[in-house]
Amino acid sequence: MFSGIMALDKDSDQSDAIVNLYRAALYLARGSQKTGLQFLVKARKRLGKSLLPRLPADELKSRQQQLFWAEKILDQYKKLKSL
Repeated sequence: MFSGIMALDKDSDQSDAIVNLYRAALYLARGSQKTGLQFLVKARKRLGKSLLPRLPADELKSRQQQLFWAEKILDQYKKLKSL
């Protein structure tokens, strides 16, 4: 039975980039802005800049903004994972 969810291949660069999106969201939600942005940069390099807009550091000054962007990144992760 096909569930419609792509199984992430551990040897795939694209799958690794998609998982980096999850990691970016996780670290941003935990308040670790530097680590979250590093994972986001890694994901952008592999997935392409058109899929993931550049996130200016000044957009993450408040805790509320970090949580907002973590949720947006997690939404993108879920979207790409389901393709």
